[in-house]
Amino acid sequence: MTTDRRSLQQELARWNTGHSIALLMAAAAVVAGSPVWLACAIAAVSFGALVARSRGRWTPDGRFGPANMVTLARLAGMFALPFVPPPLIVVAGLGLALLALDGVDGWVARRTGTSGEFGAFFDQECDAFFVLLLCLMLYRLPGGLGAWILVPGLLRYLFVLYVLIAKPPLRKAPRSRRAMWAFVLMVVSLLLCFAGHPARLELPRALAGAMSIALVLSFAESLYRMHAARDAA
Repeated sequence: MTTDRRSLQQELARWNTGHSIALLMAAAAVVAGSPVWLACAIAAVSFGALVARSRGRWTPDGRFGPANMVTLARLAGMFALPFVPPPLIVVAGLGLALLALDGVDGWVARRTGTSGEFGAFFDQECDAFFVLLLCLMLYRLPGGLGAWILVPGLLRYLFVLYVLIAKPPLRKAPRSRRAMWAFVLMVVSLLLCFAGHPARLELPRALAGAMSIALVLSFAESLYRMHAARDAA
């Protein structure tokens, strides 16, 4: 069991590196003028590879499990966002429903006894893609929020590459409750930007800016803890 767990951790780490590079390249393509759905297409292929490569290790008993199905349904909903027709309030509503589902998969996993490393990792990476997708969509809106709105979406993937290159003593920071709330409030602020665009964007823009700073600080705290592990040792 220990060997299988270590093997899964290594597999997830390798996938995470390739996934981060692929999505950073996809984001660059979207910024350069490619359609936003290109990022969804690349993410779909990458997540498909993750599910296939983790076959038999999805849950403690090897099944994919209902909690992972909820996460997969949430991911499918994200892929639909760039195709949602106007008004943008519909995007905000669908996004809010997807955010609400984020708490369901963990509850289902605990209730069914199918909590596992793959499920937690899958959920976390779907969260990261959700933020990136919303940021790309906002960036491409006419009269959008400017290039700074890309920062919260790119943080996770830049973080992964930094850890790969810098090799801090602790390779993975535990996901804290503070980081969870930073993610939730970041998504809410982005969805409010969709709801307020274009006439009532001042307050949502300010909130998104404040939450972007909070998210940067959250990642900085994680990096500090990962490097501070050397002193603790």
